[in-house]
Amino acid sequence: MRDPAGPPAGVHTTTAGVPGPPESLESLFARHAPRDGVGQLSPDALELLRTTGSTEVTVTVVVGDLRLSGFVLKEAIHPALFARFIIGFTEAVRGLTHANDGWFDKFTGDGFISFWIHQAAYGREVARIPGFCQAVLPASETLVANLRANSRNFPLGVGLSLGADSGPCELARVGEALTLIGGPIVGATRMVAGASANRLVANVLLGQALERDRTALEERGIRIRRTNVRTKEYPAGQEAFELAFPVRPRDAASSPRPFR
Repeated sequence: MRDPAGPPAGVHTTTAGVPGPPESLESLFARHAPRDGVGQLSPDALELLRTTGSTEVTVTVVVGDLRLSGFVLKEAIHPALFARFIIGFTEAVRGLTHANDGWFDKFTGDGFISFWIHQAAYGREVARIPGFCQAVLPASETLVANLRANSRNFPLGVGLSLGADSGPCELARVGEALTLIGGPIVGATRMVAGASANRLVANVLLGQALERDRTALEERGIRIRRTNVRTKEYPAGQEAFELAFPVRPRDAASSPRPFR
């Protein structure tokens, strides 16, 4: 008989005393989920994920895209170094995502998709987004400095752009990976297309939630403003919010440093 004070059925406890995922999902959670990932899903959601391969979640999705990466790859002196720098950056993003209680979905070739599962209507999870972005941008500056040192020619405007969108999605098992399926993935991709390097563009739902914490953002040097983004669905433009983050001095960001 199961101990009523123990973890839900199908969930086991790790040696560190933290509830772990069902054994059939362990490898997936190890790659994608933060340390408390199991606690972010209800027992019913975990059971659906285990038995049917998907479950509905409400999320905020952040998509990162390295601007002009195709030109940078074409100009790379050593393509293998380009690949090594990109892989190192991707692993840094995975670690930063997990450190901010987020889930790492995938590497996209020149960027990434991370997401945060909401326990309530856009509560504390929303507050994680600016902190994550503020942490990942210095890592992207290191990446750009390394790529510059490996380039014959280097275009202006290379940098990480960020887009975010919120709403319901399916968290689905696809082979040996977990991924999101739903509108916020498309929305975040549209938002990142309208973002400049080192900026985050968020949809209205998420942007309004972030704007309520304007004072806290400004105390951290983050500026938020309403903007207009032209997208495939809305060629005349759709309302959005842009976040601008403090810029480090160029000399602090321009020297290549290895990812560890």
